[in-house]
Amino acid sequence: MQKIGLIGVGNIGSYFLKLFKERGFAVVAFDIDEAKLASAVQAGAAAAASPAEVAEGSDLVLLCLPGSHAVEAVMEGEAGLLQALRTGQLVVDTGTTHPATDIRYEKLCAGRGAGLLDAPITGRDKGFIMMVGGSAENFAKARDVLGAVSYKLKHIGPVGTGQVLKLANQMVLAGQWAVWAEAITWAEKAGVEPRLLKDYLEFPVSERLFGEDFSGGGTLALHYKDLGYVLELAHECGANIPLTSIVHEAFKAAKAGGDADWSQPGVVTYWRRLNARAGA
Repeated sequence: MQKIGLIGVGNIGSYFLKLFKERGFAVVAFDIDEAKLASAVQAGAAAAASPAEVAEGSDLVLLCLPGSHAVEAVMEGEAGLLQALRTGQLVVDTGTTHPATDIRYEKLCAGRGAGLLDAPITGRDKGFIMMVGGSAENFAKARDVLGAVSYKLKHIGPVGTGQVLKLANQMVLAGQWAVWAEAITWAEKAGVEPRLLKDYLEFPVSERLFGEDFSGGGTLALHYKDLGYVLELAHECGANIPLTSIVHEAFKAAKAGGDADWSQPGVVTYWRRLNARAGA
């Protein structure tokens, strides 16, 4: 059975660790947060002192990181992953990263005789859906491992295409958050109980959009980051995305006025502030 390396054991990495241990995989982990790494050790992982040490102790390395900047630091920073990769190893980026980042590192990994897949995830009620970019050969090598942490798994195309599909996913989800937030605050201003959108019209509106508690994982900031990648890629390929551009600005304003730990429902505060200034 393959030995698994996990770099990043926050919300996603720790969940992966739980699933891997349930299936009998040996796991070696690294995180710059010592408390998170200590929790991973308690959950059954062996601790590594650096990304390079993860590579030395595993066959396949999963990156569970918040974006391109973190991937770059892990790959090329002090005692980085690229220093220790060996022929036949495989790196899998499961975070949401700019496609160009993974394309670049696929080439650098190949120079070490190793492979790379981009395999971002998105959550649904049943668990995680994973969309994989990379060679068919590398996908086949990683299939059993990735299938252990996802209920749907699909090879999309070459490296970068998994990230493109994930970013399209983020466009849809961000648009939903924005429409729900706008409809809720509009209904309230117009004199109708906004909960009727959820309780009577049966829209799948998050309960947290009606409240004041938006804490949880910093996913609002992460989603804002993802929309930034979307805009960059749209500029590069010449796509026109006016709706997503507007939603990106709403996420930016909500992020600036909120806390770093806020989750996506915090975007409703953008419309609340707009309506407050309008005398709501």
